[in-house]
Amino acid sequence: MQSSFFGLNVATQGLFTARTSLDIVNHNISNAETPGYSRQYGIQSACRPLPNNGIGMMGTGSEILEVSQYRNRYLDVKFWNSSCHYGEYSVKNTQTSYMETLLNELKDTGITKQFADVFNSLQKLSKDPSNFAYRTSFTDMSTSFGKYFNDVAKQLRSYQREANFSIKTKIDQINYSANQLAVLNDQISNLELSGNQANDLRDKRANIVDELSKIINVEVEERTDSQGKKTFQVFANGQRLVEGSKVNLLETRPRKNLNNPEDENGLFDIYWKNGQIFNMTDSKLEGELKGYIDMRDGNNGNNFKGKIESLTTDSKTIQVKNPMRTDLPKTGVVEIDGKEYEYTDCVYNGNSLDPTLTFTLTEDAKVGAQNISMGDNLMYKGIPYYMEKLNHFVRTIAKEFNEIHQTGKDKDGNNGVPLFTYKGYTTGDVDYDKMTIDNFQFSPEIKNDVNKLLTTTDYQNGQSDNELILKMLALKHDTDMFDKGEPDNYIQALVGELGIDKKQAESFERGQMSLNNMIKNQRLSYSGVDLNEETTNIIKYQQAYNMSAKMISVFDEIYEVTINRLGAS
Repeated sequence: MQSSFFGLNVATQGLFTARTSLDIVNHNISNAETPGYSRQYGIQSACRPLPNNGIGMMGTGSEILEVSQYRNRYLDVKFWNSSCHYGEYSVKNTQTSYMETLLNELKDTGITKQFADVFNSLQKLSKDPSNFAYRTSFTDMSTSFGKYFNDVAKQLRSYQREANFSIKTKIDQINYSANQLAVLNDQISNLELSGNQANDLRDKRANIVDELSKIINVEVEERTDSQGKKTFQVFANGQRLVEGSKVNLLETRPRKNLNNPEDENGLFDIYWKNGQIFNMTDSKLEGELKGYIDMRDGNNGNNFKGKIESLTTDSKTIQVKNPMRTDLPKTGVVEIDGKEYEYTDCVYNGNSLDPTLTFTLTEDAKVGAQNISMGDNLMYKGIPYYMEKLNHFVRTIAKEFNEIHQTGKDKDGNNGVPLFTYKGYTTGDVDYDKMTIDNFQFSPEIKNDVNKLLTTTDYQNGQSDNELILKMLALKHDTDMFDKGEPDNYIQALVGELGIDKKQAESFERGQMSLNNMIKNQRLSYSGVDLNEETTNIIKYQQAYNMSAKMISVFDEIYEVTINRLGAS
């Protein structure tokens, strides 16, 4: 038997339902401009009906079962996948822009201009080798040529240090985001155990994942156990970063040994807190972190690699014939057949017909070892790649100029000193493996005494001719000096490579930004607040509220008549 106030209860239930729906609309409108907010809605259902005196069931009104939100998991995953690509190429575009500006080929201070100035001064000197002004001009231009490369080296090292610092900053951001996610997971889990939806907290969590996805590629899973408890997991590059309220944090540690001979000392490697190394060369790694790692460490596969030709009886001395690189650190770590070995000495013997590089290890290598390498094989043209190319340029130019100048004789019959050396050089043969753009310089000895600049292999009557100067001038068009032809061609090819890298990074960044914006708009069209739609909902739920209130008024009048007026005289 239904209650005498049954109708009033149904109307009151409708009033509460409409009021709750209006509250949800109000919340949506208030957060229309909140970044990452997902539009919420009430799931409305008819209340459980009651038997009606054997003639069916009588409805008991409506109720809001839960407040849910419009969130599309498919679009979220698409955005996270796109965001990591955008983050990676945004970093690479910015970093390569710095390097392109540094080489400055389009202005008067670029490498080509510096190189041309050296030959222009040589051209003048060839016309009057004894002219003091021409000699001074050549030494000044050559000194400026060396200092230009020193300045380039300082800037490139500065960029590498900045990339290194950015890697540490990104690791800190990943850890901060992981800790935030763990706290939110705990709060959401506790709130939703009672059956409610923690919509606003879920939006905050999704926003953090959005930010995290730009730094590193992420995957997200949410599992529900048999008791209904949900566990939210985040994987960073395939490794579990967050599981519920548990976090697996990352850390940076300075390297003890150089990864590339061109590297700064103390660059950071990344480890998990449990001590496991984070694979920075993983081909699946993406995001801003990947961008900074590629720019800082990228050698385009030009790390040292070789085949072991022989081992001594104690297996501590290893020889590599015809090595691809000889400018390795005197001490460091090499990898032999997948195992790391520390070495205390590295000596290159290039005088024989069969040049060899000999390593002295601190422990015996495995008998039958075949492959040896140093550093990571990172297939990207980063800072180390361009530094190595510039090192090769100055070493080759210096060697060619020196070989010509050292054939000269002074008035006393003494051979000429090297024309180009490096900081720290004293006397004797020039070790070109020690020469880099950091320390490359024109001979201070000749700079201080221009009379030591030799122009011939013989003196006649105390007068010099331009024999050596002409040979040096011929170097400008020597097509055998570099595999890409003349020295100018080598530089143009190098700058061209950098330009292509820059355009590629710029194009990829622009493409990913467009894709990102498209997916973001798709998410907004599904999850965002539409004020026109909410205005319609206000009218709809206001009308429902008013009609429920009217029903209450009607039943109030009915009860007034029934209770107070029936039976009155």
